[in-house]
Amino acid sequence: MAEPTFAEESRQKQKILEGRAHKVKEVLANADFSDVWEAYPFNAGYFMCLKLTKADAETYRSHLLEKHGIGVIADGAHDIRVAFAGVEEEEVPVLFETLARAAREL
Repeated sequence: MAEPTFAEESRQKQKILEGRAHKVKEVLANADFSDVWEAYPFNAGYFMCLKLTKADAETYRSHLLEKHGIGVIADGAHDIRVAFAGVEEEEVPVLFETLARAAREL
C-alpha cells in the first residue's frame, strides 16, 4: 500500500470490477432467463444472487459443478450465489447462458 502506484492500480481494478458488474446487470436484463431465475438486486462487483424458479438450489449446485464445471453457492432452498469478480467481462454472457442451460436441464 505504500507503493506510489497503489492508488492508480486500485482505480484500475475498481474500473474492471465495475465493468463486470455492469455487464452482469446487462445480461440479467435479458428476458430469456425469466423462466429459470429471478435476480436479486445487487450493487457490488464481486457476487450476486439468483432465486431459481423451479430447481432446488443444492441439486442445481451439484449438477452445475458435475456437468459444467462451474461452482456456485447454494443458499437456502432456491437461492444461489454467483461470484463473478474473477470472470472476464466478455465471458459474463457465456457464464449466465451456461447457468441457464444447467437450470433447464433439471
